[in-house]
Amino acid sequence: MFITLTKHLQPAPLPVDDDPRWARIVARDKSADGVFWYSVATTGVYCRPSCPSRRANPANVQLHDTLQQAKATGFRPCRRCNPDGPSLEAANAAMVADACRRIEASEEE
Repeated sequence: MFITLTKHLQPAPLPVDDDPRWARIVARDKSADGVFWYSVATTGVYCRPSCPSRRANPANVQLHDTLQQAKATGFRPCRRCNPDGPSLEAANAAMVADACRRIEASEEE
């Protein structure tokens, strides 16, 4: 009796530093926010591409197409870039809009 073991090989992913998304992380490209996320094994966090944290070693980085994939790593969200919440620009815009509404609604100038 023979037992045949089969192994399903998946294509190896590109090394992170060869992936075009890595250049966007290095540049802290804000336009890439919401397009993809990345996680860092040594810190145990996942981040937005524009995260202001120190650049990670590409050998420790994994890229994710969706926020759910980043969460599935079991890592926590970064406290600097808050990848689960609104971007810093969106939060600032909401704060400015709220201030403008309060000024317009006030009885005194």
